[in-house]
Amino acid sequence: MLTMAKYTIKEMIKKRAFLLIAILTVGYLFIYGYGLSLAFDGNNQVINNTPDVAKILLESQLLSIGLYFSNFIIAFLIVLTSAGAISGDVESGAIYAVLAKPIKRHEYVLGKFIGLLTIIVVYSTLLFLSIIGLNIAFGTKIYLGLGNVFRALFFFNLGPVVLLSLVIASSSVMSTVNTGILAVMAYGIAMIGDVLEQSGAVFSNASAQSLINIGIITSLILPTNVIFRKMNAVLLTQNTGLIFITQGPLGGTSQPSPIMFVYIALYICFLLYYGTKKFEKRNL
Repeated sequence: MLTMAKYTIKEMIKKRAFLLIAILTVGYLFIYGYGLSLAFDGNNQVINNTPDVAKILLESQLLSIGLYFSNFIIAFLIVLTSAGAISGDVESGAIYAVLAKPIKRHEYVLGKFIGLLTIIVVYSTLLFLSIIGLNIAFGTKIYLGLGNVFRALFFFNLGPVVLLSLVIASSSVMSTVNTGILAVMAYGIAMIGDVLEQSGAVFSNASAQSLINIGIITSLILPTNVIFRKMNAVLLTQNTGLIFITQGPLGGTSQPSPIMFVYIALYICFLLYYGTKKFEKRNL
């Protein structure tokens, strides 16, 4: 299993898609940093005359937006590099050379998952810390304690793990193209559902509950946005106990319960179990 994981890591690093994502990431960080330099410009009279509470609210939104689009980039990396992790080997015939060695099919699937997970978590961590570092470098007034940052980092990395488990399970059963379509559709549905749920939480009429129910259902299909909402709440909880992100367009008036995270753990385990079992029975 570990041998397969090491092979997967080497294979992924050599891919042109990984190099493309790395270049896009550098460009994204440059643009984001330039935007922060304008927002934190000490010569901007409009910002200087803004009350401190409003400044912190604005800065929390800038930080949240940076992390939100970072999530997009990570999801793009996962789909681009992992959709063909297993199905690609089957379609090219490379799987026969791998399984000819003393490697069981479940070890092959889990090895692929561990290898991809290692690269993605490292990449996700570096991107997260880069966004945090840029905000600190430009003098953000948001309280970013080490405890907040490390707890938020855990949830920031948990989202990609969930998406990767879905992609690996799908790649064990379906073709590369179908896996990519499924992952993109599921991610899009989760985003839209989260927006509907948060919109419904603002209102109190009958239709609002329907929006909330739709959001809950979509979060069960792919709980990535629920995890991001929790990450925001953990990261932006100030030392006074106030959570500024609940006030903005990327905020959430409700937070996921501990039961939801039990579901997420079971969700990941089920997808990996389903993927390995289906691949063991797959006719190659």
